[in-house]
Amino acid sequence: MITFAYENILNLQVDAIVNPAHTSLFAGSGLCGIIHRYAGRELETYCRAFGAQNHGNVVITPAFKLPNCQKVIHACGPRWIDGNQNEEATLEHLYTRIIELAAQEEISSIAIPAISTGIYGFPFEKATRIALKACLEMLEKTPMDLIFVNNESKKHEGYQEIYRELSLKKGNQS
Repeated sequence: MITFAYENILNLQVDAIVNPAHTSLFAGSGLCGIIHRYAGRELETYCRAFGAQNHGNVVITPAFKLPNCQKVIHACGPRWIDGNQNEEATLEHLYTRIIELAAQEEISSIAIPAISTGIYGFPFEKATRIALKACLEMLEKTPMDLIFVNNESKKHEGYQEIYRELSLKKGNQS
């Protein structure tokens, strides 16, 4: 099931949260830095063992001091360059891998932010369509609760609008 929250991701009680991670998996700016700060130094120490990742990769770790979840799924989203560098396919693969990894770990609820739409520059509407389509397809095979979370009202409303549009199209295809 997909729901939406206009909230701080650290306030939602879920099995796992998704960290929009840098490929180094180290604390960065924005949400990634906040997650690392609240989880404590143990998170960065744990992440060091994985080494550098490629865009599109996901890694799961304990949540350490985060009180709202047990796991953190670090998702290395792609940077938007010009739309001709496989950005869309990489983002779609990333969301597919988030669900696959969560299923392997028997995670049933995940809070997911708007990956790659901040400093990585991915156009929000395009990224949201990719995210929702990929997740809707995966949820047909792997049921779990996904909460798309954002603390920006325009993005929060955008998620819901695109979801309604995709749901209507899907309903008309049946």
